[in-house]
Amino acid sequence: MATFELARFTVKADDVDLLLKRWPAAVEAIGSACPGLIEANLVRLDETTWIDIWRWETHELAVSAAQEAPSIPAAAEMFSLISGPPTMEHGEVVMHKQVGERS
Repeated sequence: MATFELARFTVKADDVDLLLKRWPAAVEAIGSACPGLIEANLVRLDETTWIDIWRWETHELAVSAAQEAPSIPAAAEMFSLISGPPTMEHGEVVMHKQVGERS
């Protein structure tokens, strides 16, 4: 069953440009090293607070990737920008409904 990984973290305002530069490389590196990544989204809540929303094929693949990611150099570079402890949760998709495009 597909699983969403939700990671909430803060980055100092001075480091936001670096985050936006490093995040795509981290996603590519994690996706290459860890099977099952379907999509990744970076969401800004305010000037310094962010949520990463990643969808994985299974809960097991999501948890495995979360454990392996800190050892991946591009991910470690991005993680180095995080100030304070991040939070992370994994949740399995119970229901899904695709909604058509709206104009």
